[in-house]
Amino acid sequence: MQYSRSKSKSPLFFGSSVVLGCFIGLMGNTGAVLFSSLGVFVKPLADAFGWSRGDISFGATCLTFGIIVGMLTTGHLIDKYGSKRILTISVVLSAIAIASGPLYISSLPLFYLMLTLGAFVGGPTNTVGYVRVIACWFDRRRGLFIGIAAAGMGVGFALVPWLTNVAISRGGWQAGYYVLGLYILILVLPAVVFLIKDKPEDIGMRVDGECGDEPEKTNSTDGLSHLSVIRAVTTPAFSLLFIVIFSVAFALFGTLTHLVSMLTDRGIDTATSALVASSIGVGMMVARFVVGYLLDHIFAPKLGMIVFGFAIVGLLLIAHADSLPGYFIAALFIGFGVGSEADLMAYMVSRYYGLANFAVIFSCLFSAYMLGTGLGPYAFGRSFDAYGNYLLMLNVCVGLLCLAIGLLALLAPYDRYLKPIAD
Repeated sequence: MQYSRSKSKSPLFFGSSVVLGCFIGLMGNTGAVLFSSLGVFVKPLADAFGWSRGDISFGATCLTFGIIVGMLTTGHLIDKYGSKRILTISVVLSAIAIASGPLYISSLPLFYLMLTLGAFVGGPTNTVGYVRVIACWFDRRRGLFIGIAAAGMGVGFALVPWLTNVAISRGGWQAGYYVLGLYILILVLPAVVFLIKDKPEDIGMRVDGECGDEPEKTNSTDGLSHLSVIRAVTTPAFSLLFIVIFSVAFALFGTLTHLVSMLTDRGIDTATSALVASSIGVGMMVARFVVGYLLDHIFAPKLGMIVFGFAIVGLLLIAHADSLPGYFIAALFIGFGVGSEADLMAYMVSRYYGLANFAVIFSCLFSAYMLGTGLGPYAFGRSFDAYGNYLLMLNVCVGLLCLAIGLLALLAPYDRYLKPIAD
């Protein structure tokens, strides 16, 4: 296929195919597949092996550990060899790890091993590999296309539980993991191989679809230095972002996980409570597009302050509202915050630190996200066991979101750490 080198620009240039490839890839990222399907496996595995639901749910902790280690150990490979090569290997290995599970799972340790191994080898598929591609292809519309690609994860979260349930109903829990392995292999692998290109220069194009010999001036950081990993993690912005990301993930995922229980404790039937919880998904999907678009027009820390302000309102409504409409509004606001955090994180890393070491720096910050995601639900559960309600933790989470907003206000302009490269 030939690519024109004329100076004309088309809104449907090859980068659109790259965005589609990232969207499909995130539909089947290993973390989303294993997390979203785990709840569907709880009863079948309990019936098959006699394991307790608590023991099976510990698999979520194994997933968190595997993802963190997988991302931290492969980030430098993505930066060195490009996303496409590493993603291809990761997709194949994670599909094999998941589909082979039924061949040897016979005890809890082996079940935990399968989840940990699948999450580890699938580490690059968990956002980092794909958002690096988007950051390389887009500058002016980087935020928008990060949001569009990330929306694929929401589609995956909706599709995978349904697909898993159908497979289990036909052939037991083993069929569930066989189908998940095929889902990754058949859906994601072709998208990575045929649609994704690491950077526009690989096919004679420029960032944002420019085809001429003289690039058009943009707000790109291509003419600036790119920070080393050591330099990046010692900047004040990194420390602030780490605390912000952990605080928001802890507060919002803890609330999200226990939302149905909070509402049923107040006498709302399970079906209605689940419907309220599903509104979080609506908020997440809307956030991907709205926040993605606004990132290209509003300073990201300021936008984060607004978004997490809405999330605070959502938590306060959950804690103190006594009407169903209030709970629906709260779920939408919380979902808006959940759907924004990873996009804000990816965008700010690319702007503050450049792209040369993007995957490693992003992976370090993503570990804060995973820690918050893993510890938040646990803290909510322990608090309920101790006090018989969730009010204390909701108030703590309001405080954490206020802290996050305050720290975002301290972040410097994007070019504080990147210096122009001398001619």
